[in-house]
Amino acid sequence: MKYVGIQTQIWRNNRRTFLLLLMFPVILLGMVLATIALLDWFGAFCWNGGCQAEKLAATIHWPIVMGYFKQALPYVLGITGLWFFIAYFANTSIIRHATGARPLERKENVRVYNIVENLCIAGDIEMPKINIVEDPCLNAFASGIDINSFTITLTTGIIDKLNDAELSAVVGHELTHIKNRDTRLLVVCIVFVGIFSTLQTLSFKMIGSMLHSPRRRSRTKNDGAVFYIILLLVFVALWSTIACFFSTLTRLAISRKREYVADAGGAELCGDPLALASALKKISAEPGLASVRRDDVAQLYVIHPDEEGDEEANSKLSGFMAKMNILFCTHPDTPERIKLLEQF
Repeated sequence: MKYVGIQTQIWRNNRRTFLLLLMFPVILLGMVLATIALLDWFGAFCWNGGCQAEKLAATIHWPIVMGYFKQALPYVLGITGLWFFIAYFANTSIIRHATGARPLERKENVRVYNIVENLCIAGDIEMPKINIVEDPCLNAFASGIDINSFTITLTTGIIDKLNDAELSAVVGHELTHIKNRDTRLLVVCIVFVGIFSTLQTLSFKMIGSMLHSPRRRSRTKNDGAVFYIILLLVFVALWSTIACFFSTLTRLAISRKREYVADAGGAELCGDPLALASALKKISAEPGLASVRRDDVAQLYVIHPDEEGDEEANSKLSGFMAKMNILFCTHPDTPERIKLLEQF
């Protein structure tokens, strides 16, 4: 395996993450533009009889399309911005509720507090809150969107079963997520994917409702308008399905890149890459937190519990199929992460 320095790995993954993040607004605006263009192709913007010839020609009139796109742009950005604002700031409470985490008091476990504080001082990182989940298995994650909500959550199992060096390495990994604002980045990704997913669901429901409406059984003078409304919903459903698929792949790619960066940063912060490698081996054997049935929360974990079960099956696949399978994972293969750590 070719040696890759820690800083080189961080810079490379930061650059790739930035490029991947740009895909979200591109996909959203592209979906709007494509919908308007297809509506024009079907003649949706020709409301008088003089447009029949153009309608039959099935062409796209780009001046008209761009005019409607510019008109729709403020509404699209406004609605998306409001949606994003609400989901963004509700994320912290959603994670806490989903995992059943509670605050860990200093007097309850001085050892954990000392480890976190020492690493924060060494890395010049803001001291986060510390939460604990009553789970005998091993896992940890970082969450939060700002200094007031940044939190490191540990299971009781990971506190009890890792030695100080291993626990320091895991905490260093999570502190790197906070330092690099990965938790905020992943919230952004999750919200964007949620927007496309919700549009997809609502569009299909509205199409079904309109097609089965009693009014559709008899012809009315509004049939033309209804046809274009249904056509619009079909396009929204089509593009949101495509956008949901590619935005999900983008979100997963960003998540995997940030795990590599956090591994490198955590190893550098604690000064012991082998300790983090050893911790990952122990965590992968019993990752815990499997009761949390939310993938958007599980992708924050140091090791995704569901994907650990897939790694053995993935190892039996051919090279191409294994690469295709990893595209749908939030984390890179744990053995690969361990190999990278052991080369330092």
